[in-house]
Amino acid sequence: MGFSQEKGYLEFAGKTIKNQKVLSGAHITVFKGSTKVADVVTGKNGKFMFDLEFGSDYKVTFTSTGCVDMYAMIYASKCPADKEIFPIYDVDVNFFEYGQPLINYDNFKNPFIKVIYDGKKLFMDDEKYVGQFLKNLYIDAEELKRREDLKLEKEHHDKELEIAAKLKMQEDEKLRKEQIALAEQKSYEEAELLRKQLEEQMRLEKESKNKNNIALKETEVNQALVKEEINLTIKGEQKKIKEKQNKAIKTNYENELLKMVAQNERQMKQTSFVKEKGKAESNEVIEILRREAIVKAKADEIRFDKKIKAKQAILNSRVLNHEMVGLVKTVAGNEVSLKYSAVKKFPKAQEYKQRKMVGISTDTENSSFKSTYTINVSEGDTKTIYKKEKFTWGLVYYYKNDKEITEAHYYNELKIYNVPL
Repeated sequence: MGFSQEKGYLEFAGKTIKNQKVLSGAHITVFKGSTKVADVVTGKNGKFMFDLEFGSDYKVTFTSTGCVDMYAMIYASKCPADKEIFPIYDVDVNFFEYGQPLINYDNFKNPFIKVIYDGKKLFMDDEKYVGQFLKNLYIDAEELKRREDLKLEKEHHDKELEIAAKLKMQEDEKLRKEQIALAEQKSYEEAELLRKQLEEQMRLEKESKNKNNIALKETEVNQALVKEEINLTIKGEQKKIKEKQNKAIKTNYENELLKMVAQNERQMKQTSFVKEKGKAESNEVIEILRREAIVKAKADEIRFDKKIKAKQAILNSRVLNHEMVGLVKTVAGNEVSLKYSAVKKFPKAQEYKQRKMVGISTDTENSSFKSTYTINVSEGDTKTIYKKEKFTWGLVYYYKNDKEITEAHYYNELKIYNVPL
């Protein structure tokens, strides 16, 4: 009787980084379609690992406080589900903080990498896509120059508005003075008209007096009273007209003065705000550009070195994995052969339960007296924490979810996972 082939899987592993340093506490979640199948939080070494079955596509999200959310796409649906290969894909995930003017954050609406099957035995980057993603990640100098030109154009426009406001204020002041002069001229003309009327009346009275001295003498007292009454009336009317003119001039002047004060105050505040804002933004942009230029130059050099080292590490890991798989197959085959004779019947296919997706992260903590090695295993919604505490005087303790277990129990449960024990 023959044996069925062992189902292969893709080992998706890597490390989280920020500002060229290992990033702990990053939240990584794996989705199979729209279903969450695994999630882990990276430890102090920033490392993570998932075993992804073939025949499905996966979306892996990466989140950290203060950094832009990212995700990667693994297209494993192109690889047959029963393919007996065990490829390794290793990646350093670099997180980007908000507030960097040279970074195009809209670019992260798309996956930062696409991992594709080569049709044979390997999973690799979609280099064309990754190249285009990196090309769109940084804003070039021409775009920065365009933004600076827009800023200068806005400042020039604001200056023109300020000059126009000053000219308008001067025109308003000129118009106000003209209105005051017209009001004074009108008042003078009305007073002159009253004076001429009075002179004409006095001339007529004099003529009448010359014509009839007798009648004039008889009515002299009456005429004097009339004259006095007329004079008082004229003076009263002149006084009313003058008061009315003065009141109108005062009201108009006060209104114009209030308008000018309010407009000047608003203009001064707006001009001061624009200048201070422009100065702050200019200093901040110059400093950020200088820092970004230094960081980018160092990042390019380090990225090149890491890429060479990463390729060599992946190659070594693949060779080791291939040898380990061969050894595991041999041991498993021998163990199955020994137990096969004792099997009386095959298990029912209906009772078979598919193993859930497994996510693993490790962490190491050293102190003066002991070293603690922690393994976080996430299988679906179930999370298990294994710990190994080794003291400097030789004692070793093993724990599962903070409960002490035996060494045999510890190794029997963890030997099925591809992690150092």
